[in-house]
Amino acid sequence: MRTVILSTPRGIVGATPADETAFRKFKARILKLKSKPGEWLRIEFSSPRHLKHHRKFFALLQMISENSEVYDTAEKALVAVKLCTGYADPLIHPETGEVLMIPRSIAFENLGQEDFERFYEAALAAVSSHIVPHLRPEDRDRVLAEIVEGWA
Repeated sequence: MRTVILSTPRGIVGATPADETAFRKFKARILKLKSKPGEWLRIEFSSPRHLKHHRKFFALLQMISENSEVYDTAEKALVAVKLCTGYADPLIHPETGEVLMIPRSIAFENLGQEDFERFYEAALAAVSSHIVPHLRPEDRDRVLAEIVEGWA
């Protein structure tokens, strides 16, 4: 997770309300650290992803694979969702010069909860618009609930 902070006359603050919340949590953790003078510390900060939200996303991929002839596996559905949401980086093919889009990782350590929420909302929009547009949102939500309930 990346948090944007700004230096202001009242001190360092988050650039947005979400950044401010994340920055306050970070400051609280720093103040709780116990170290000796001169001791080096390495700090990594992340917001762990909610497992239920993660499961709901994978239910979405399962739903796509069951309702698409093109993306007939969860793996293909995942690549399609990442490409449709723009969650990919360009790479120039060394032989052809063609620009390819390489999907980024959504692994827990690469994508905190806040970023995952934005990705998930973009994924729902992409699914509805491009991947299985014939599936109405209310049907999609019902199927997702049934899949998630079956995994519980």
